[in-house]
Amino acid sequence: MSNSYENIDDLLGKYLAGEASEQERLQVREWLSADEANLRYFDQMQLIFEKAATVSHLQEFDTDAAWANLRSRLRTGDPRVIPIQRAVDYSLLYKVAASAIILFGIAWFLFRTTTGDQAIAPIELVAEKATVSDTLPGGSDVTLNKVSRVEYAYDNKKQSHKVKLSGEAYFNIRKKPSEDFIIDAGDVFIRDIGTSFNVRAYPDSDEVEVLVEEGEVQFFTADSEGITLKAGGKGVYNKKSKAFAIEQPEPNITSYKTRNFVFNGADLGAMATALNNVYDTQVVVAENIRSCSITVSFHDESIDEIMAVVAETLGLTLRTEGDKILLEGQGCE
Repeated sequence: MSNSYENIDDLLGKYLAGEASEQERLQVREWLSADEANLRYFDQMQLIFEKAATVSHLQEFDTDAAWANLRSRLRTGDPRVIPIQRAVDYSLLYKVAASAIILFGIAWFLFRTTTGDQAIAPIELVAEKATVSDTLPGGSDVTLNKVSRVEYAYDNKKQSHKVKLSGEAYFNIRKKPSEDFIIDAGDVFIRDIGTSFNVRAYPDSDEVEVLVEEGEVQFFTADSEGITLKAGGKGVYNKKSKAFAIEQPEPNITSYKTRNFVFNGADLGAMATALNNVYDTQVVVAENIRSCSITVSFHDESIDEIMAVVAETLGLTLRTEGDKILLEGQGCE
């Protein structure tokens, strides 16, 4: 807004109240044509006066205190307010102040409901017999493995996303740089510094595992700074010893999300464990062939297709029993 005119607020006040002289009205018109920002400012003030005209009954209140409070609020971000001279009729002051307060309240409400600082209702996601994928408020994606649960809440004051996890989940985080994203996995916490990572924290397990695929995370407790994990790193926290360790990631950790499997010389017992962690149909490997090994990969195949390939590759037989697939054969050398 152009500041080349002194006391422009006084002029606008008179102009809008119909008390400006012809010379003053000419000054206002020249000021409006000088800068587009001046016109926007004038439109805001005119709106206040138009709304004020609809106010017919006003409560008695301390006008000086109310106006001082209004001025301090409206000056946030350097908007301009119209200073009313003592010579101006107080009935006009009542109307302007009351209307402006109403408009300020509406604007504040709209601001709070259209920015990222508004309160976000807590939510809960549950996966029981199948994986569940969803998007959390704020845009972060999460995939829950079977028998897993997350409770999500946003602390507006601290600008912190908080997730309480029971089970296993894969997170792809999207947040503002100023915000925090912390996962509570019982005795241990994971703070997102990067982008994508997997957390395995089943209540009946003595360990909490974190695998980072992209970015970086802090893996810590209330009493320890813990460890920092970068892309490709895996960290393990032992609940009993309260110790952190860095381990080599094993394949297929995130297969419950991707449905991709890589078995490189894996024994059939380990293969069955990996498959049973993802599919509802359970694979049971006969004891005499559990140590047989296989090298094969699968991309989003059904459990029936996977087991048919395994049986054909190793010359084994399949038998279905209820919701189980039994893998049997003569054994291997």
